[in-house]
Amino acid sequence: MTTANTVKIDYVDGVRFRRGVVAAASKLIANSPHLDAINVFPVPDGDTGANMAGTMRNIVSSTGKSVERSIEKMTAMIAESALDGAKGNSGAILAQFLCGFAEGVKDMPKLSPADFAQAASLAAKRSCEAISDPKDGTILSVIRDWAAHLHANGDNYRDFHHLLSDSLEYARNSAKCTTEKLAELKAAGVVDAGAQGFVYLLEGIVDLLENGKIERSFLPDARNSKSFANVQDKVAVESLDFRFCTEFLLKGQDVDRVAVRDAISEMGDSLIVAGTPTSVKIHIHTNDPDAVEKIVSNYGEVVKRKVDDMLVQHKRLLADERTVGILTDSTCDLPDEVLEEYDIRVVPMRLSIDENDYIDRVTLSSSEFYKILPSAKRALSSQPTPGDMKRAYAKVSSDYEDVVSLHVAKVLSGTFQNALTVSSPFDNVSAIDSKMLTIGLGLPVLEAARAAKKGATAAEVRRVADRAVENVKIFVTIDCLDYAVRGGRLSKGQGMIAKALNIKPILQFAGEGHPKVVAKSFGVKRQEDALIKLVKDNAYGRANLRYAISHADAPETAEKFSRVLKAEFGAEPEFIVEASPVLGLHSGPGACAVAFITDE
Repeated sequence: MTTANTVKIDYVDGVRFRRGVVAAASKLIANSPHLDAINVFPVPDGDTGANMAGTMRNIVSSTGKSVERSIEKMTAMIAESALDGAKGNSGAILAQFLCGFAEGVKDMPKLSPADFAQAASLAAKRSCEAISDPKDGTILSVIRDWAAHLHANGDNYRDFHHLLSDSLEYARNSAKCTTEKLAELKAAGVVDAGAQGFVYLLEGIVDLLENGKIERSFLPDARNSKSFANVQDKVAVESLDFRFCTEFLLKGQDVDRVAVRDAISEMGDSLIVAGTPTSVKIHIHTNDPDAVEKIVSNYGEVVKRKVDDMLVQHKRLLADERTVGILTDSTCDLPDEVLEEYDIRVVPMRLSIDENDYIDRVTLSSSEFYKILPSAKRALSSQPTPGDMKRAYAKVSSDYEDVVSLHVAKVLSGTFQNALTVSSPFDNVSAIDSKMLTIGLGLPVLEAARAAKKGATAAEVRRVADRAVENVKIFVTIDCLDYAVRGGRLSKGQGMIAKALNIKPILQFAGEGHPKVVAKSFGVKRQEDALIKLVKDNAYGRANLRYAISHADAPETAEKFSRVLKAEFGAEPEFIVEASPVLGLHSGPGACAVAFITDE
């Protein structure tokens, strides 16, 4: 259809081509939830929309505001960005298509409609060559049919609107036909998700030509109002021949893609080896990702790896479970049963005690730590290793559509900064500085996890977490001042005087997370009374008190605080837990913390 606003273009250069890509990405991203909902082939794991959207987002962000006018140079940039960010089966095919298109416009400064049709034909050919076992009825079918139609009519197109609007209708019809070509699609009553995704890309470009501007916030297509909630049920499976969707980005010189494909062809299915001689994207469904990586690393350097458990993804869809995952570090001090109930992922801190190295909560429990701490001559904690962080983020971001992570205060540890660095390649992750530690972190993590379990969106979970971080308060009683002196919070002289006078301080972590002394008492009894008073003064007049207690080998003190607070506020603690070694290193045995959140 031609409208009054239709932009008639008789050539495309690099700038125009990128504008078309941005418009295509906007249309696809807006409709990516629909693609996830109808994704049943090759595996019903519900992530085709997210994968294609992630691929397109990487292209748009990587090319930035480039004003490169050469179509050769611009398409090369876009192809490289697509390979770097390609996700999933359809994303890898799309990346290969763009690599093939870039090859087809080599030495060209701009394109005519006929040139475009010829380049699209080569792109379709290269897409087919990248796949070890191409199936009819997928995105590949639509690309091939669309390109064939362009090739047959390339010399007849007056301008690019004529070319794209005409071929769009052909692509739409080709996508509709996919339902009858694959048994899985027919059983579910849907078209192939990747095929429909390619149609959305074309529709975005046509919308640009007809409106003269890029619609940055396309509304989801009205055709998607039909409910697809039961699609996964129609194709439910209990097992998969190959369970892990595995991807690698390989860099090198003159990488032999055919040799790579031959070397791993027997290790799974849905194998795609796409790219250029220097940058290769490998996609395979396999049961042994590590073995595949070992083989492909012989052909170049593996610079990116992504592994998704497709069976877990499928079962989550069947159960209609939450879409937002929660990640934290081992300073959060949540009981194991809470972590398990809400599937809260934990990346462990590291400990060094008298030259022995430990992984918090993995090779050393809190109870074991407090047994060896008093006799330790040297004890230090450190942030999780980049490898631990990377693996944790990769796993949770593959298991959930979105991720919200909360970490120990950045003024106390480099963990949060590490999290920002490691999570930057994942476009579905939001990292938060909790400005707290121990249960001051644990309570906001629990608030976020509860919201996620109720089905809240990533933005909603983020708001809940941010609000909890701002509202949570924590007070810590210190019994043994030796550790405060060791940590530099008290001088040796101050420590000696405090011990001589039996002064017992109470710390509060406030602001950005710096600890400060908010009360000093003579003796344990007065210290405990002072802590209860601090809680009362800060909690009265506010609704819905939720509190938790952690202790450093001081269960009797924790129980006492629990009894008093229950009698005062009529509420049981959310949990009582032994504090992580990170708190114990700085507070020493005998410390006890009370953290609480209220509604304003």
